[in-house]
Amino acid sequence: MNDNIIDKPNAAKLNFLKATAERSFYLDEFKENIILALTDKQIMSGIIYQEVIVEMKKETTARVKMRRDIPLKSLQPYIMAAEKIGLQYTLVDALDTQGDIGLVVVSKEAFDDDKRQIVVEDLEEKFEKVGLNKEYIRKLGAKLCKKHYKLLVEKMPTYKDQFEELTLFDRLFGKECPICKVEREKN
Repeated sequence: MNDNIIDKPNAAKLNFLKATAERSFYLDEFKENIILALTDKQIMSGIIYQEVIVEMKKETTARVKMRRDIPLKSLQPYIMAAEKIGLQYTLVDALDTQGDIGLVVVSKEAFDDDKRQIVVEDLEEKFEKVGLNKEYIRKLGAKLCKKHYKLLVEKMPTYKDQFEELTLFDRLFGKECPICKVEREKN
């Protein structure tokens, strides 16, 4: 007597359905081929996730896939980065996709670790985890005082290119660090 509840043909069908569901969630890619992913919300936030750009530059990256139903304005930084690097990118129709994944960076080779974190952590959570004020995110592209720029470089070095340090001329003309201003207002 066979103790196996599911016979071989039904097991094969079940595996096929699981694989199809997985592919529809990750923009027609298998999970083991995904380096990292962003949700629709993360893409449309207007924040450029440096982790994506860093992974796109690596030799092990095959391509980037993005959902076509996300506004092009939100996808543009990633498209421009892919073109600059010479990396293939594809816009995928969302008709047969499930979930909220909006962008995936695909590897040339599959990963063995099935339990790894694929979706990039939200920046607010990331900044708060390392002890930085979440105002840094709202002030991307701003000039920071020496103290706050140094903190950023120490705790989140991949985002240092998103900020500049205030110069003497900036201070003379009345510019101030937006993080200092927020901290002063809170006290």
